[in-house]
Amino acid sequence: MLAFMLTGNVGWAADGSAAGQGWEAKPLAPRSGPRGATMFVMLPPAETGLVAENHYDDPRMWGERYHEFGVGAIGTGVAIGDYDGDGRPDVFVVAKTDSCRLFRNLGAWKFEDVTDRAGVADRGDAARVWKQGAAFADVNNDGRLDLYVCRFAEPNLLYINQGDGTFREEAAARGLAVVDASSAAAFCDYDRDGWLDVFVQTNLLDSAAHPNGQRDYLFHNNGDGTFRNVTEHAGISGETQGHSATWWDYDQDGWPDLYVANDFSIPDSLYRNRRDGTFVNVLDEVVPHTPFSSMGGDLGDVNNDGLIDLLVADMAATTHQKDQRGMAPSRVHAREVTSDSTVAPQYERSALYLNTGTGRCLEAAFLAGVAATDWTWSPRFEDLDNDGRLDLHVTNGMNREQNNEDLLRRLMAAETPAERIRIMRASPMLVESNLAFRNRGELRFDNVSAEWGLDHKGVSFGSAFGDLDGDGDLDLVYANYQAGVSVLRNDSDRGNRLIVELRGTRSNRFGIGSLVRVETASGVQVRSLVLLRGYDSTSEPVAHFGLGDDDVVRTLTVDWPSGERQTFTNVPVNRRITLTEPEGSSDMTQLASAKRVVAAPQFSDVSDQAGFTFTSRPGEIDGTDQQPLLTLRQNGRGPALALGDLNGDGIDDAVIGGTARDPARIVPGTRSGRFAADPAELPTAASLDHGPVLIFDADGDGANDLLLTAAGVAQPEGAPEYQPILLLNGGGGAMRAASADALPSLPLCVGAAAAADFDRDGRLDVFLGGRVVPGLYPLPARTALLAHRGPAPAGFVDVTDTVAPGLREIGLVTSCLWTDVDNDGWLDLLVALEWGGIHYWRNVDGRRFEDQSAAAGFAAAGSGWWSSLAAADFNGDGRMDYVAGNLGLNTPYRASADAPAALFLGDFAGDGESRIIEGEYEGGQLFPRRTRRELAAIMPEILKRFPRNDLYARATLVEIVGEERLAAARRFEATEFRSGVLLSRPDGTYEFSPLPRLAQIAPLQGVIAGDFDGDGFADIYAVQNSHAPVPFVGRFDGGLSQLLRGDGRGHFTAVPIRESGLVVRGDAKALALTDLDADGWPDYLITRNGAGTIAFRNAGVAGRRSLCVKLRGPRGNPTPIGARVTLELADGTQQTAEVTAGGGYASQSSAGCFFGYSAANPSSVLRVRWPSGRVSEHRDLGSGPVVTVAAP
Repeated sequence: MLAFMLTGNVGWAADGSAAGQGWEAKPLAPRSGPRGATMFVMLPPAETGLVAENHYDDPRMWGERYHEFGVGAIGTGVAIGDYDGDGRPDVFVVAKTDSCRLFRNLGAWKFEDVTDRAGVADRGDAARVWKQGAAFADVNNDGRLDLYVCRFAEPNLLYINQGDGTFREEAAARGLAVVDASSAAAFCDYDRDGWLDVFVQTNLLDSAAHPNGQRDYLFHNNGDGTFRNVTEHAGISGETQGHSATWWDYDQDGWPDLYVANDFSIPDSLYRNRRDGTFVNVLDEVVPHTPFSSMGGDLGDVNNDGLIDLLVADMAATTHQKDQRGMAPSRVHAREVTSDSTVAPQYERSALYLNTGTGRCLEAAFLAGVAATDWTWSPRFEDLDNDGRLDLHVTNGMNREQNNEDLLRRLMAAETPAERIRIMRASPMLVESNLAFRNRGELRFDNVSAEWGLDHKGVSFGSAFGDLDGDGDLDLVYANYQAGVSVLRNDSDRGNRLIVELRGTRSNRFGIGSLVRVETASGVQVRSLVLLRGYDSTSEPVAHFGLGDDDVVRTLTVDWPSGERQTFTNVPVNRRITLTEPEGSSDMTQLASAKRVVAAPQFSDVSDQAGFTFTSRPGEIDGTDQQPLLTLRQNGRGPALALGDLNGDGIDDAVIGGTARDPARIVPGTRSGRFAADPAELPTAASLDHGPVLIFDADGDGANDLLLTAAGVAQPEGAPEYQPILLLNGGGGAMRAASADALPSLPLCVGAAAAADFDRDGRLDVFLGGRVVPGLYPLPARTALLAHRGPAPAGFVDVTDTVAPGLREIGLVTSCLWTDVDNDGWLDLLVALEWGGIHYWRNVDGRRFEDQSAAAGFAAAGSGWWSSLAAADFNGDGRMDYVAGNLGLNTPYRASADAPAALFLGDFAGDGESRIIEGEYEGGQLFPRRTRRELAAIMPEILKRFPRNDLYARATLVEIVGEERLAAARRFEATEFRSGVLLSRPDGTYEFSPLPRLAQIAPLQGVIAGDFDGDGFADIYAVQNSHAPVPFVGRFDGGLSQLLRGDGRGHFTAVPIRESGLVVRGDAKALALTDLDADGWPDYLITRNGAGTIAFRNAGVAGRRSLCVKLRGPRGNPTPIGARVTLELADGTQQTAEVTAGGGYASQSSAGCFFGYSAANPSSVLRVRWPSGRVSEHRDLGSGPVVTVAAP
């Protein structure tokens, strides 16, 4: 590949233009400013000449075609493109029942209506045919933009550009005169033959005959501008109610794939291009969930990682009142939709799919702040302020508030269809503000609608962007319901710009489908050149880049659809550059299929080789029958996972917890790194899932035993089925039940368990954290601290009240960790709570525990839905630091000290029964999260006090429940939902620091800490997601797991998933560390609720090494649980780890400790502080990747 240089010996003309081989550059026009009060200014139609009314005056719209009109055919679009080749983009405006209008751009913000002269006018009855979407596209590859118009129940129109300012309609002759409920046309060269093909999307045509909609169409260009229908052959199938179709190469293979967004319960589709003219729907493999009422969609690299992302809009409300008026009541019925396991779940919120480069997407709409944008039609990503980041504009509104609960009740009461239509027509329009969101980076979008002048109120549909005045920033045009088209001038006064226009030779003439990439001092930006974007509209077919303060583009690369790649260097800014594709392969290009060399990911999925062939299905009783307003279902909390040597062969075996439907299993490990195919099954209490599982020497005979706990709410509080089961190892892994007196009577629903010798008597003690009281969530569950006191070989005594007063009912325990927080040699106890904080119980000489959470700084982390704990020295000071998993920021829930998430448990009906009600803050007031109908089920008087739902939607929780009843209820709050680390400070206290944004994309479940890349610094790995939320709320499933690279100073960087290779789909739970192949590098095992166990092998990092240190202890603690291991390297730096049994999320890792080093900086000394308090040093560690150190 030869890179072209646009600076240097180029002869620039006086006007700033220049040309060279394959390129032409022109200066931009002066900025349109000066900027006024807002960045965008709406221009009066009388000044611009863009006068285009959009009437909706067909009587059938409120008659026999009412349903088709109100659901599918209501919107209209716009198209922007330079049809006459004069260098100025022109505008085509669709009118629903009038003649569409074509406006020629004369410059200086003057437009001429050339509809009649250009030959695109609708006349007579044809003007009254419903029109919807429009697209400028060069269908015959003559370098001139043609025009396609979608119509309802009449043939679509294809206007062929004659090159003299006129068009000729040729849809029938060219095979595109589709007669259907056509809504939009998405042109793209899907087979990369150099000619644009087209996908025609449809919606409802006859709701009585086909209530689920029509089929869509795919037409292949025959290579001469004519088309043939290849829908069936291509694999495009199913009835649809489409609102957008976006060509999106999600898998980066150079072949355009297609996302089809459908309204209501009709599933969306993601058609992967199979490169042979056919497609396959891979939606479930790529995204975790979709919107329910999918509207418009748009693509762009929103986080500047070089990968193209996708937003699909829904109609989620931006305020509590709007939500309760209509959206929230409809979510009550979400169960029917999400119970269909054959499709991705659908939720009434927008979805932002972040491309990971692995073929699987993250979903980050709540995290980014764009999950709820009101009744959205056209979402559009563009860099509106030229700062180098894509911003978001959405159009909003509806002809009527069709989902209003009160209106729907009136419609249901109507006796005839005609009366229902009359009621709907008499109701007011849903007038909403359009919205604009500024991209601040790190997946943060701020609402700047008013500040930028983009908060126009009305009902707006399709939108398109183009540089209408040639100054290098993007102006906006959008269509309105029963009103003229809106035109807004962008008066941005900051940031350099670059507009790239393409001219294909082997590829289609406008380079549609090309990928354009620029690299500057600030980083990388990439644009995918796609025509149909947003809703029913096409924008100017150019790639626009805002460059901020960067004054030169170091590299500009174009990957053409033909496979050619062009690269230009030192590209000047503030230019409009036209790039021409080389004709044929030459030494100046290279095939795009010769991908950039990408290093293999560090981890590889070896689940098949590891031998885990079974799944663990959750029990069916989830607690919602006992407590109908539960948000988090109480089943499916496992399966738990514990690693340890049970058969005495020196190799880790795996114990995977059971469920009410599947038994727990012991899966023996082998020296090959594979686990045995014939696991032994363990007992499971009837109807209950297992809680955490522990492997430790309970009877002091030197062999590891097994403790099984119970969880879930399928039995009443105190039922004997909750009693933990202790299985003693009779040798070789043969397990037998311990005597009845080995454990005290403790029928607990357990959320966390850990073993350690807290009193240094040589015997391991156990902490059991209570998870929930069945039927009384979130009352604190009973927790127990068991000391190993005998006289039986495995005799445990409940010492909670005497040794740790206050621990018994600490809260809803989700994780725990035995660790030496204050570095005094005694193991302390950390406990994480849901609807509570992280508690630090300091061990006072093994005799008692004191709650030092506040004094040591742990309480400052706040109350949250904490889920997991792990320890490592993150900042290199020799003391343990801690990572704490939490809910994250990618859910409907928000929490702060001023506006906490709130939950009340009380007798709200006055019948003596305790029930829960959730509250949420907005504008300083507390409102109910649930709907009028849901609260009326527990407080019937609500229906009388709030006879209309609109009244309920405006009411605060105090007004609904009553001040006295609310005050009498127990209140639970969460003030912090970010996952983070607690870092030790010089004064011995701890400070909370949140993890990077990507780690907040889903709840952190299993979490581990250690040096995973051999650089000598502790990292964090966490698995994510939760399927516990009820369908009304929707799964918290935006993550795929996240590796965080530590820098040794307490800071972390999110490692891209395509670099780590760690893709974990679904409801991940337990996470344990082991060394599968004895190479010294830490590998991972992960369990998932309702899915199989995953194994990842760590290939290491070139130039670095990893050492696995295994300790051998005495009988009673053979894998010295509680030991602290420190490795000092030659340069004096240190790494510290602790041996634990329990922690994370229902997890127990291998007893090995992992440390990184290099040949240039080898190990110097290994120090071990044994559980007894004794310290030993070891200098000769040998040269192998695994070293075993025996207790002195």
